[in-house]
Amino acid sequence: MIPIILKQKRQFLYQPGPLSTIILWSWTIVVLCLSIILALELSNHFWIPWVIGAIFIVLVWAQIHYRHIYLENGVIRVSRILNHNWVQIRLSDVQNVHASKYRLGFVYGGKIYQFLLPVNSVIELNNLIQDAQITQKG
Repeated sequence: MIPIILKQKRQFLYQPGPLSTIILWSWTIVVLCLSIILALELSNHFWIPWVIGAIFIVLVWAQIHYRHIYLENGVIRVSRILNHNWVQIRLSDVQNVHASKYRLGFVYGGKIYQFLLPVNSVIELNNLIQDAQITQKG
């Protein structure tokens, strides 16, 4: 049954590690604040805050929509906003898996990867990684 699960294509939404998430979303909030301040201060050029507000909406959409983890045939493909094939990770080669309620971290190729995920996604990915490692050893 394990090979059937691993060959199934799955998709998970994620946010990068906690520090990166705070920094990226802080810059996004700065764009929103700039739009609000300009809307309150400018009376002649009322279109400028609307343009900056639209930029804010596009940033929020991009940060949510383009961050995915795809799982197919025992390989995890992590997609970022500007690089849709950022890294491809074989489940059997993952080491030092650490899972908490909303966070999944592991070492692959000497690099540490951390992702913030929904609880059920953390549980599912952690189980799939463990199953892939057991299958490889067995």
